[in-house]
Amino acid sequence: MLMKVGPNLKLLLSGWNILGKLSRRQRTAAPLHQALLPLTSPWGTSGHRKFQKTFSKLIMKTFVIGIGGVTNGGKTTLAKNLQKHLPNCSVISQDDFFKPPSEIETDKNGFLQYDVLEALNMEKMMSTISRWMQSPSHSPVSTERNTEDVPILIIEGFLLFNYKPLETIWNRRYFVTIPYEECKRRRSTRVYEPPDPPGYFDGHVWPMYLKHRREIEDIEWEIVYLDGTKSKEDLFSQVYEDLRQELAKQKLSCKASLEGSSA
Repeated sequence: MLMKVGPNLKLLLSGWNILGKLSRRQRTAAPLHQALLPLTSPWGTSGHRKFQKTFSKLIMKTFVIGIGGVTNGGKTTLAKNLQKHLPNCSVISQDDFFKPPSEIETDKNGFLQYDVLEALNMEKMMSTISRWMQSPSHSPVSTERNTEDVPILIIEGFLLFNYKPLETIWNRRYFVTIPYEECKRRRSTRVYEPPDPPGYFDGHVWPMYLKHRREIEDIEWEIVYLDGTKSKEDLFSQVYEDLRQELAKQKLSCKASLEGSSA
């Protein structure tokens, strides 16, 4: 049974969580949050151990995956396939948070500026993610159900890693790429509302993709680049196997943290 944590300790836990993420980013030998756990507590030795166990569970309680990349690269298909095979997995799609057409700006050529962050209601998207983080939901589509499985959230979209408020939540990032000609061909087969006007791909879509990709190339955290020209099956197999390994690492890390706190 988890002990009750007051507002001050909740703030402290939040700080330790942030430091834990920083330690992973800096690849330090020992997690900073573990080093900062107090040596004594007002609850005595037994209470302190319960606190350490509680804290360890909090920092390892979710696994968040980002699938970003080029338009028509296969992000949504990949996310849905992963959801079918990963336990306790939910999906949030960035495309669900576009603002209405009346709120989208146009450039000097009359092109609606859809491929920019300003076209998205990111505050609403952040609220949706926050609600999931506070109470991770279990997907009814999952093939396995186990209370010991870490709840998994897949967020897919074309502008995930350029949005700074999201940069600390990722456990694994993927970025799908396809060449210009293939992207243009795929885009031409899709029906959008409103439809793409003549010259829209070359005048807005592709230039914005190149701009946003250049921005994320400076990010220090690891991003796994995926070849979107691969078959759906091959792309799924590559990512699924990678995620199995990453989830196994987290499980071992959580186990080690719990054993260390009870020693």
